[in-house]
Amino acid sequence: MKTIIDEKNENASDNEKPVVSGGQNIAIIIGTILFPVIGIAMGYTFYRKDNPAAKKAGRNWLILGILMFIINISFVSTMK
Repeated sequence: MKTIIDEKNENASDNEKPVVSGGQNIAIIIGTILFPVIGIAMGYTFYRKDNPAAKKAGRNWLILGILMFIINISFVSTMK
């Protein structure tokens, strides 16, 4: 049996917007693959926020940006 408090909590979570939308997440991932600096910059920006969801997204973008940066450098160095 649901109480009034349970219904208010469910409605509050329905109205909240996510910190990072799915489209924004995909756009930053694609941008990071093409230009790693995007992931590093956006990752650092979102990692500094207080929201746990923003921190998680920022950490993921930061890691992806650093990995893509290393992969791009190693790929360019093998082309010599």
